[in-house]
Amino acid sequence: MRHFSFSTLAFLTLSLFSVSPTLASEWVVKQQGEERSDITTYVRDAENSPIKQFRGVVETQHSIFSAMSVINDISVCQEWIYNCQEAHYHFTEDGEKFLWMMFDGVWPASDRDLVMKSAFKQEEVDGPVTVQSIGWPKGAPEQEDYVRIPMLNNSFYLEPLADGWTRITFTTQVDPGGLVPAWIANMVATDAPIRTLEGLQKMMKKEPFNNYDEENVPTELVEKHNLRFSTLGS
Repeated sequence: MRHFSFSTLAFLTLSLFSVSPTLASEWVVKQQGEERSDITTYVRDAENSPIKQFRGVVETQHSIFSAMSVINDISVCQEWIYNCQEAHYHFTEDGEKFLWMMFDGVWPASDRDLVMKSAFKQEEVDGPVTVQSIGWPKGAPEQEDYVRIPMLNNSFYLEPLADGWTRITFTTQVDPGGLVPAWIANMVATDAPIRTLEGLQKMMKKEPFNNYDEENVPTELVEKHNLRFSTLGS
């Protein structure tokens, strides 16, 4: 397993500030969830872009380990990420690794593909985990049948709660590229993340993801991303 270069990690870390959950005072509620497990959504204007930023917040009865395991497993991306056709890793000639994803286009838009890098980040033992993803459009050759997504900035902020539930804050901004009017791009930019959060909730209920908790920690995943949990003696 290859690791990100220092420059890549620095870029991903700096990018966290643009989608940090601490900036919520600027967000406008779009839809307020009624139950604890309902998704509450927010939008806000983005600086220097007609494409709005989106945020969805939901609490789930499953553990943070369940959420991390779903997000980490690219073999199930098609089952929960909105309109995802395919996901696989792409290695460059010098061994650099990217995640390459293909999406069904939302009419009238053509199919899209996305090349990105992701990193898991945790500040303290047993603390929240941020999964940050940044689009890397030059990371793989462009394909004739797909329009390359030129910009993506995603974060899943996974916060373990005292009663065993997990609060998930999904913040994203994506430019779909191509000749797509801003109003269509904004419609997709708000609908797709909601569907993705709903898909994540459903996926966490399935095996093996629903089995992960403090008594059954996915050790390989935790060690792979240098995460620290007291249940593992970290």
